[in-house]
Order: sequence, then structure tokens, then C-alpha cells
Amino acid sequence: MSNERGFENVELGVIGKKKKVPRRVIHFVSGETMEEYSTDEDEVDGLEKKDVLPTVDPTKLTWGPYLWFYMLRAATSTLSVCDFLGEKIASVLGISTPKYQYAIDEYYRMKKEEEEEEEENRMSEEAERQYQQNKLQTDS
Repeated sequence: MSNERGFENVELGVIGKKKKVPRRVIHFVSGETMEEYSTDEDEVDGLEKKDVLPTVDPTKLTWGPYLWFYMLRAATSTLSVCDFLGEKIASVLGISTPKYQYAIDEYYRMKKEEEEEEEENRMSEEAERQYQQNKLQTDS
């Protein structure tokens, strides 16, 4: 579609407009739902958070920043290891379990035993009944 002046006319229309997908859907007790969409502000914040800590090449640092870099790296690594080991030790010692978990476990164990006992009693009563019926049939 060329004109004499060298201009070209182009149809401007919606070419593959993206359907906006909700970031999350919130379900309320009343049965209503609310869709939350991401905003441009959220996307900009996400990009800024990635750029907060740029990668550092320690070979190009002077002595002061070089020592500071490795001190921070050692401190954060040590803290991560202590956090991991502390969690494992607490788990082994039972500190991280709920306060009355033993009572809950005991309740469910007793309930299961009662159900098994009832099932056993029911089966033995049925076996006794069948035995009595067989005995009556053989006596007749």
C-alpha cells in the first residue's frame, strides 16, 4: 500500500493482545473469590531487588574490600551452617515438636486399638454364630 510520497499505510489493530493472568486468586469463606493482578510497580520492584547485590569479582578488589568480602562470606556461611545444625539438633531433642503432640499421638493410638478390638470382637462373634449354626445343622 504505497502512496506517491513514499509513505506506507499500516493497519493498526490489536495483534495478539495478551490476556492478563491473575497473580493469585483469593478464596473467601463466603464463597467469593478475588483475583489479584500484578501491577507495573510490582514488576519494577522485582527487577530492583535482583540488582541490589551485584556479583563481585574478588580478584579485582583492593586489600580492604577483599578482606571485608571474605569476612562477610565466612560469616554468612557460618550462620547458615549454625542455623541448619541448630534445627537438626532441636529436631533430635524433640524441641521442635508441638507441646502436647504425645497426648495427640496417644489418643489416636488408643482409638486405633479400640477399632481393632471391636473388629476382632465382631469377627469372633460372627465365627461363633456360624459355628452354632453349623452345629445345629449337623445335629438335625
